[in-house]
Amino acid sequence: MNEEKIAHLQMIQGVVGRMASDIQTLKNLAITITAAIIALAQPTGSIKLVTALAGMVLLAIFWYLSAHYLHIEKAYRYIYDEVRKGKEEIEPFTMAWRNFAQKVDSPWKLSLSITLLLPYLGIIIVLLCMALWPCFVEV
Repeated sequence: MNEEKIAHLQMIQGVVGRMASDIQTLKNLAITITAAIIALAQPTGSIKLVTALAGMVLLAIFWYLSAHYLHIEKAYRYIYDEVRKGKEEIEPFTMAWRNFAQKVDSPWKLSLSITLLLPYLGIIIVLLCMALWPCFVEV
């Protein structure tokens, strides 16, 4: 393998690493926002349904962003494989992921992958439980 190809693979690998890190950061931020919503609701004793719904809208935004970043990451992984295999149609040092985006699953489909579905759906369930809990507790 020549040095030019190795350098190209390292560039792509760096982007894939950053995308994976960004996805994890979005998940952490979603958990932090949920914890803040729950903490702010504690003085009143319950999360109002409106507050929980506002939190869910923010979670939906983070969920889609995570899926979008995963889509981009998978496109870069596709480029990586093509460069690794030595495909001739790929320009040296290309980072144009949009040309390969149609070859990977859409962000909407990726949002239902287990790695994104479990954390975000879990957070939504926690918010719903906290919002509906006062309905089940006698005071």
